Amino acid sequence: MRGTLKGAVIVGLLAGSAAAGGAELPNLERGRALYENHCVVCHTSRVHGRIPALAINTEELRRIVANWAAAENLRWNEQDVTDVVHFLRQTRYRF
Repeated sequence: MRGTLKGAVIVGLLAGSAAAGGAELPNLERGRALYENHCVVCHTSRVHGRIPALAINTEELRRIVANWAAAENLRWNEQDVTDVVHFLRQTRYRF
């Protein structure tokens, strides 16, 4: 119980510091919604499993998502990109 309480306090502190800095924590469901509404039309599950993978780390994935959002004129902000990257990392990529 004590370890769980300590972990909750740490998570709370991290969330508070992110909110204080103006950045929100990544939102998996929001990322899923953005991806499903704007990307899944062209990006089937095979796109993310191709070898060699285009995205080899989080920074590369972020660059790819941001570039495609701009190319498609989606007008996504940094939080939108962060949420989609978070969704893709949790569901498709494991780096």
